[in-house]
Amino acid sequence: MVVTFQTFLIVCPLLFLAGFIDSIAGGGGLVSLPAYLFAGLPIHMAIATNKFSSTFGTSLATIRFIKERLVILRLAIPSVICGIVGSTIGAQLSLLVPETVLK
Repeated sequence: MVVTFQTFLIVCPLLFLAGFIDSIAGGGGLVSLPAYLFAGLPIHMAIATNKFSSTFGTSLATIRFIKERLVILRLAIPSVICGIVGSTIGAQLSLLVPETVLK
């Protein structure tokens, strides 16, 4: 996979826009996932990259909520554990789906 300078100039602003949208209202993946596909990433890699980058935004927001004492930890901890288990299962299942079906 070779990323040209022109592709870089198109994809970077789209990813910035996706991060901006995600920080305001969520759903930035609706912009970033097509941007990764436009850059030529295979679908499985594009989905993984999209999820990896969104994890950081979610983590920072979570830390901020915890600092503001807006999180009930006894409810949040089981939710995080279930989320990690569900994400792992979903990722493994997506690897079983052919690339043509995901596109």
